[in-house]
Amino acid sequence: MANTLAEKYGIQDYLKIENFDENANKDLKNNLIENINKEIDDNYNKHTAIKHYKDTYNFIPPFVLTKILTFGVVSRYYGLLKQNDRQDISKYFKISDKLLKQILANLTMIRNISAHSDRLFCYRNKYYISFKNIDKNYKIDGNFTNIYMIIECMKVLLDKDKFKEFENLFDKEVDKLKEKLNSIDINDILRIIGFNV
Repeated sequence: MANTLAEKYGIQDYLKIENFDENANKDLKNNLIENINKEIDDNYNKHTAIKHYKDTYNFIPPFVLTKILTFGVVSRYYGLLKQNDRQDISKYFKISDKLLKQILANLTMIRNISAHSDRLFCYRNKYYISFKNIDKNYKIDGNFTNIYMIIECMKVLLDKDKFKEFENLFDKEVDKLKEKLNSIDINDILRIIGFNV
């Protein structure tokens, strides 16, 4: 995302409102720009690169900015970009811009649930992912996104080694949980997550 923005709009002018989707709500775009500027201000004394660029050049390049933005802000930012910019970014993952937008929205929800220590295994979100583009054989039970679908989407977003590491960590957590369960079978939990077991 940072590379695409820098290539198209330069490292200084990428946050101008005209660089966003002209059909998107103007208030949403202005709110996003305000939130980003607030993040910059909040990180001025916490992040040396922010301080350096602000003091030396009076702007923050996108490759520095993306390091301090919350996942939710990045997701909204992506969703408000011009479609051709979203497509350029999504090509990197070999998926459509619509699918990447859906995945990012769900990952934002999952990140928030996890950060607040809420139950994640039974995650259901009406912001549906066009999952047939990830796994056309998966039997979807209902019109919602579940954790299994998100796990499978991670294959698209992560390189093979990182996904394998992610998968191994997930399997270890399932094994730990299996040892602690008394009143329910691990396969029942996996079905709730969305696995076809």
